[in-house]
Amino acid sequence: MSNLKPSLHEVALKSKTAFLLGIGGGGDIIQTIPIYNYLTSLGVEKVYLAGVSCEWWSDEGTAVSDKPFACILKPTVYDVKEIQGAKLVSPHLALVDGQCEVRGRKTPEMLVAEMFDVQGAVLGVGDSPAELAKELDKALEELDVDLFIGMDVGSDSFFSGEDEVKMPRTPLVDFISLGVMTKLSIPTFYGLAGYGCDGELELDDLERNIGKVMRADGYLGAYGLSQRDAADIFKICDQFPDPVEKWPAVAAKGELGAHRMMLTEPWGTTVRLSPLTAVTLFFDPQVLVEEVATAVKKIRDAGSLKEAEDILLKMNVLPETRLVDVVEYLD
Repeated sequence: MSNLKPSLHEVALKSKTAFLLGIGGGGDIIQTIPIYNYLTSLGVEKVYLAGVSCEWWSDEGTAVSDKPFACILKPTVYDVKEIQGAKLVSPHLALVDGQCEVRGRKTPEMLVAEMFDVQGAVLGVGDSPAELAKELDKALEELDVDLFIGMDVGSDSFFSGEDEVKMPRTPLVDFISLGVMTKLSIPTFYGLAGYGCDGELELDDLERNIGKVMRADGYLGAYGLSQRDAADIFKICDQFPDPVEKWPAVAAKGELGAHRMMLTEPWGTTVRLSPLTAVTLFFDPQVLVEEVATAVKKIRDAGSLKEAEDILLKMNVLPETRLVDVVEYLD
C-alpha cells in the first residue's frame, strides 16, 4: 500500500503555505476562495490567491457589457509589469492588493484580495511557457510555498482532441497553466470546480475523459462547498459578474437542472447543474496531461505565446487569443 498517492487533504494537513491559482484567466480565481476556506480550516497558515494575466476585455473598454447583443471572444493578455501598485516577485509574478489596477481596471485578483483580506497575485502568461515554469518554481521556493493548487471551472482542461463532440472555447491559457503545473517541484494538484458548468464539453465526453484519469490513479480527493463557500462566491460575483463562475454556488443552493448561460451566443448556452457541480474534484496534473490533455506536452515547451497558439492551430483547435475581439450580432 506504500505506493498510494496522498490526497490533497493529507498533503494540506502537513502544509504551512499554499499558492492557489485560477488557471484560465477571467474569474477563475473565484474558485480558489472555497479552497482557501478549506485549507485554513485544516491549519494552513498562509495562502496566496492568484489568477493569470488574461481578462475578457474589449479594446474599447467595458462598454461591451452594456450591449445585450455583443460578446467578447478574444481575451486581453497583459504584462504584469503594467499593474500599478504591484510588487514584482519575479518578471512574471506580481503580488497585488485592492489598491492595484491595470489599464484603469480592477481585476478579480485585486477584488478578491480586498474583499477577503488575503494576499492576491497575478501570474503573467504572455511569454514563453517553458521559461515561465522555471521562473515560477524559483519564485514559489522564495515564498516558502509547499503546496500548489491550480483551480479550473467546468470542463475545457479535459479536452483531448480525439473524439469530443464539441471544441472548447478557451483551451490555450488553461493548457499553458497546466503545462507549468507539471514542472513544479512542490506537491501540485489540479482542482476541477463546477463539473461541466462551462458548457465547453458535452457531459458524456467529460465523464469519459475523467474516467481515463481516474483509472490511471489520477484522482486525489474532493471537497464539497459549504454554505459559507457558496455565500463567498456570490459575494465576489456581485462585484465581478461572470457567466460561469457562479454556477457551483447556484448548485450548492439547490437550483439544479438546466440553466441558460449567456456566454458567446446571443441565444445563450444550456448548462446542466447537478449536486456534483457543488463539489471540487482534485487530480494529479501529470496524469491529466498524460491521459487526456496531451496537447499540453507540446505547449509547455513552447518558446512564446505565438508558438503555443500555432501548436493548437496545427491540431485544428482554435486558441482563444487568435479570435476576433468583439462580435456584435446586430448591425
